[in-house]
Amino acid sequence: MSLKTNQLTRLVIGVFLVFISLPGCSESNSESSQLDAVLDYEGDQLPVEGGQYVLTIQSNAYWTVEVDADWVSASPRYGSGNDEVMVTVNANEGKERSTYLKVATVDKTEQIRLLQKSAVEEGDNGGNTGLGDITKRIEVPRLSTSDDAQFIAHKIEYSGKTIANLSLEYSKKSRHARWAAFTYYNETAANRVQRTDAWADDPEVAPEHRSQRSDFYGYHRGHIVASSDRVYDKRANEQTFYYSNISPMIGNFNVHTWTQFEGAVRNWGRSSSFRDTLYVVKGGTLDKVIRYTTTPAYVPVPKYYFMALVNYKGGEYSGLAFWIEHRDYGEATLSIGDYAITIDELEQKTGFDFFHNLPDDIENEMEKTLEKYKWEGL
Repeated sequence: MSLKTNQLTRLVIGVFLVFISLPGCSESNSESSQLDAVLDYEGDQLPVEGGQYVLTIQSNAYWTVEVDADWVSASPRYGSGNDEVMVTVNANEGKERSTYLKVATVDKTEQIRLLQKSAVEEGDNGGNTGLGDITKRIEVPRLSTSDDAQFIAHKIEYSGKTIANLSLEYSKKSRHARWAAFTYYNETAANRVQRTDAWADDPEVAPEHRSQRSDFYGYHRGHIVASSDRVYDKRANEQTFYYSNISPMIGNFNVHTWTQFEGAVRNWGRSSSFRDTLYVVKGGTLDKVIRYTTTPAYVPVPKYYFMALVNYKGGEYSGLAFWIEHRDYGEATLSIGDYAITIDELEQKTGFDFFHNLPDDIENEMEKTLEKYKWEGL
């Protein structure tokens, strides 16, 4: 055999040996990988407080763990063979949320859905806490400990559900609400009925503490919670005409000025693209007054009216307050953004502790911040 023939033979044999040694060409490497991933929690939902959970992976190959939510982390994120991964779930401070853990090898993927409970009651309550205990709802300010203050919560039965329609804290001595509170969410934002004009005594207020129509002589009977705020149900609208929800207002202020602020709240509240839930508190000052009505009841005529608002949308809260002097502005169209202040400022002016049922970190940050750009039309 010639030298060239020997060299050619060696070259062919070498190429053959390299070919049969390539990864994936052997019978053992041509098989698909094995993968089984199990997370060690029971039930359909993770608890609201979160926690740590073991993800057990059984595999004969390299694997990775991926998650696309910032409230879940996993360690280690990659490995091979059988192993355990620690999955950490942060506490939830908002609505129910979900994501997926994805465990993958080169040719197999398993997805594990993580569903975490809401920190607030949803659905019937529109994201509020405590339908059973109304005082724990987000929109209800901290209650006064004075014997003069009476807390009143008006509910209705609506579509087979109990709805918290509006709440107020009533001054028995002044015969006037200190504040009134309510929420807009999909059900209560509906526009289904007309104004009822169902003027009536509040059945929750004792006769000796009630104001009457004659107490408003010379003034308009101005709504605190507007009639137009509660038009999802006839009974809900009727409750806005209780005299406990009425304040003596200067005519032009009621018809032209207060209505502008009410209209802004109504527009925000009825827009599902703007809010998931809009929490509203309104009132007039009883410690700062223009005068008292001249009837024997001497109902105070507030010098200022105010609104405190929190919008909850997509897991985020934003706050806004209004402080409006009660005077005759004529028929002027106001730039209502000029009357906007932080909730902290409103608390200093009124002495009320608004939205105290929110977690402290959310409340404190939101109440010190005024971001007008988040409120359409300001």
